[in-house]
Amino acid sequence: MRINANMSAIIANNNLGRSENNLSAAIERLSSGKRINNASDDAAGLAISKKLSRQLKGLDQNDRNSNDGISVVQTAEGALGEIESILQRARELAVQAADATYSDEDREAIQAEVTQLMEEVDRISTDTEYNTMPLLDGTIQRRSYSDVDGVEVQSMSSSVQTGEYTFTIDTAATRAKYDMSSISYNVGDIIEINGAVVTATTASSDSYTDFVEACNKANLDIDGTTIYQKEYGTNMTIELSIKSSDGTEKTNVTTAGTDAVISNLDGRFSSSTVWRAEGEKIYLTGTNSFKMVVSTNNGYYDPAATGDVSLKVTDLGMMDIQVGTEEGQTISIDIPRIDTDTLGIDNVNLRTATGASRGIAQLDEAIKMVSSARSTLGAYQNRLETTLSNIGEYEYDLTSALSGIEDCDMAEEMTEYSTQNVITQAATSVMSQANARPDTVLQLLR
Repeated sequence: MRINANMSAIIANNNLGRSENNLSAAIERLSSGKRINNASDDAAGLAISKKLSRQLKGLDQNDRNSNDGISVVQTAEGALGEIESILQRARELAVQAADATYSDEDREAIQAEVTQLMEEVDRISTDTEYNTMPLLDGTIQRRSYSDVDGVEVQSMSSSVQTGEYTFTIDTAATRAKYDMSSISYNVGDIIEINGAVVTATTASSDSYTDFVEACNKANLDIDGTTIYQKEYGTNMTIELSIKSSDGTEKTNVTTAGTDAVISNLDGRFSSSTVWRAEGEKIYLTGTNSFKMVVSTNNGYYDPAATGDVSLKVTDLGMMDIQVGTEEGQTISIDIPRIDTDTLGIDNVNLRTATGASRGIAQLDEAIKMVSSARSTLGAYQNRLETTLSNIGEYEYDLTSALSGIEDCDMAEEMTEYSTQNVITQAATSVMSQANARPDTVLQLLR
């Protein structure tokens, strides 16, 4: 028997220490509800759980981002809806002005309303904002750059890929024009220009006041003695007629502008890409809904842009909504510039029946463009709403996975706690007896 080394007590103490450690671990898990409280609990599990926690926190923000994106789209779409209502009203007025039962004074009143409507379209375009960011003025539209001043991409479909597109402008578009210094009329003659009728009160030798009045009604530009159509192309003509008071025709002139002509489509254009021109605008279409509208206007009266043109299309400028937890997991929103210029209605003139008929066609095309833009925004909204639904499902699955790794099984831990508690109590009792065992040596010393 030994008294200096109480091996029984040492054995009991070691077992007691292990039991107390296990009991402490069980208490920690039960009180925190987590299986992994320290890296030593499960090093690999801890690493995985932290990655999952990072993803879950990112998903919470993704949910808010997607809702913000939907708000942006809804704001823009609501503004476009109002623009479409304005255009419908303007078209109604154009149909009214085209009727022959209305006088010039009536059409002037109609034109006054249309002018205000067009100004409101431009105001909505510049003032529609989300968080101080303009939405309809081209701020969040895909960027494109041209190496020729005055040549620019006005709009393009989402299927237009980034890269360089090249072509040659063989013939620039021109506007119809006429030198009024060659005309002659007398007092009482009837001057008609593009449907605008004026009865001359002075002779042409004295003044061109009556002629200028007719030009203003017809919405034509005047530079010195030359009058110009405001728009380019073969469809935009100047029709001049002068008759004496008895109906005898003295002058009858029709002059037209020309459309742009291009060739040598190269670069990113496919072999199936076709083009057509309307004045200075070039419409390029191809497979997979490829569409690009290019304006070649490079001057006030006659555009001077001819020769080779290089257009660089980028993905810059679009609004990227972060809908994923990692870099690059975004949805890009591209909202085109919508105003009277891009819609082709900045020169709508309802002062004459001829101009009103032309205005109906212009407004029809503008309404079609706005409807197309609204459809695109609707598609963005549907996609973001689908993303929201997916984020909710994704978050549920990740939470379940994280719970399986990180959370403790309360029933199992309670069983472990009870077991270790009993073992600790037993070890404590044995420890007490082991410490008392050396006392038996005293019996040998008596």
